[in-house]
This record gives sequence, structure tokens and C-alpha cells, in this order.
Amino acid sequence: MSTITISDEMKAKLEDIARHLNISKEKVIETALSIFEERFKEEKQKGTKFKTATEIMEKASKELRSSNMRLAQRAKIIEEAETDVSEVISHRWGIEI
Repeated sequence: MSTITISDEMKAKLEDIARHLNISKEKVIETALSIFEERFKEEKQKGTKFKTATEIMEKASKELRSSNMRLAQRAKIIEEAETDVSEVISHRWGIEI
């Protein structure tokens, strides 16, 4: 077992939570760390899922562009445009992009 140093304000909060829940201060800390750890794992998984989804979308985009040169050219023009896509569309209303 070891000890840690916390501020008086944090100690008061810890004691208050323990008193309201009728559990030990150790249990409050243990529970808080468990909740934090679970949320951390969830966020880490979300990041992994987002990265995987991004990789899938990039691969699909490459495959689609390589199979359709017209689409690839239009996508390149849109990506390189300095103006907002919505602005370009509004100026070309009714014209196929």
C-alpha cells in the first residue's frame, strides 16, 4: 500500500462523496478509476473505428476514381477549389457538376 498527496479541497470532495454514498474513500477512488478506465477504453475504440472507417473510405474513393476518370477529374477540381463547394454550386445552379 502507498499514499498519495491530494489538496485539501480534493480531500473534502472525496470525503463528501464517500459520506453520501456510504462507502469508503478507497472505494470512491476505485470506482472513479474504473469509470475513467472504461470511458478511456471506449474513446480509444471510437478512435480506432474512425481510423478504420477513414481507411475504408479512402480505399473506396481511390478505386472509384480509378474506374471513372470523369468522376476523378471533377473530384480533383472540387478538392483543389479555393472557394467553398456550396458557393460553387450556387453559382452553377441547374448545371450538372
